[in-house]
Amino acid sequence: MRFPISIKSAMIWPVCAILLIALLTGGASAKAETSSEAAVSTPLTAEEMAGLMGRGTNLGNTFEGNWNSQSYEDVKAAVDAFIAAGYTNIRIPVNWGGRGDKYASTADEAGHFSFSAPNVATVKRLVDYVLKDVNVQRASVGKPPVILIVNAHHEEWAMNAVQGEPAFETNMQRLETIWTGIAELFKDEPDTLVFELFNEPHLSLNTGAAAKASVIELNKRAYAAIRGYTLGGMQPHAKRIVIFGGYNYNSGWGLYDTYRNPQDLPGGGTDRYIMGTYHSYFQNLADHLKRVDDVKREFSDVHDIPVYLGEFGYEHRGVITDTLLDSYRQIANKAIAGQFAFSVWDDNGWYQIYNRATGQFNALKDQVLDKH
Repeated sequence: MRFPISIKSAMIWPVCAILLIALLTGGASAKAETSSEAAVSTPLTAEEMAGLMGRGTNLGNTFEGNWNSQSYEDVKAAVDAFIAAGYTNIRIPVNWGGRGDKYASTADEAGHFSFSAPNVATVKRLVDYVLKDVNVQRASVGKPPVILIVNAHHEEWAMNAVQGEPAFETNMQRLETIWTGIAELFKDEPDTLVFELFNEPHLSLNTGAAAKASVIELNKRAYAAIRGYTLGGMQPHAKRIVIFGGYNYNSGWGLYDTYRNPQDLPGGGTDRYIMGTYHSYFQNLADHLKRVDDVKREFSDVHDIPVYLGEFGYEHRGVITDTLLDSYRQIANKAIAGQFAFSVWDDNGWYQIYNRATGQFNALKDQVLDKH
């Protein structure tokens, strides 16, 4: 019997919580039963992970932009607030390769970056804090873990050529090097860290056969760099959940139009540890809701792959109306009803839900978390 994702997660988490504490705190003096040992060694499938991810948020315009403070203390305060509010996943957009003069590059032109670079070190520290401190404490009181998603965001340099052009191969090698570095940086993290391959791919043509083929290749190359990362004969990310999107800026239509053929999927259609993603920024509520149904019918049900709504919202600029509140509530609940995980877009600016200066949420929080 195929249980709904939320039911399956509720069934497995009480056991996993006990095992996680033993695993992360080293309290394994008591000999585990054979079944428990098997449970520890069995990673969560993408379907199970989507259930744990549930309702989340974005640390927008932080490590991929320059709107917000990038200091560890400031970002940690926001992370703590999101977790205390009840968000169960946090997406951390990260720009590694730079985009123009306004956004300094972390990696060099070949894709190599230093682990001691300020943004890199801060992101690593945040990930360690949530996954190795917060989640251990949550497990000790029977709470499910907070899931973190780290991606490659606003990598505009990778969008200036399509497959078949000389620059495309150079770009792909650079992307592979970046993801190999990310794989090295997070080699010791538990599977509650999820990788998202590339934010909003659009390339120079945006749509059409060449752009579609190029995004398929881009995702395959980044995926292979993650899965193929090897350390001491082991591949620590062989079954880590990997999220991928389609062309046309991660649109819902772009996801299922890019992946009509299961052989084009990362892993060739046989990997149970992948998840599709799309973004939703329509002006009309009906379009948001319809896209959930479209993506479920045309992608998730076709490939039996769970879906993550990685961004959605309205540019409200602080004007919170009853219509806006209702729209956020309906979109969030529609996604959950479709068995999608989601992360609402919060940039502490035009799409703000949490004010990082005052430490206060606006009324959109309760709508997204269905606590109204």
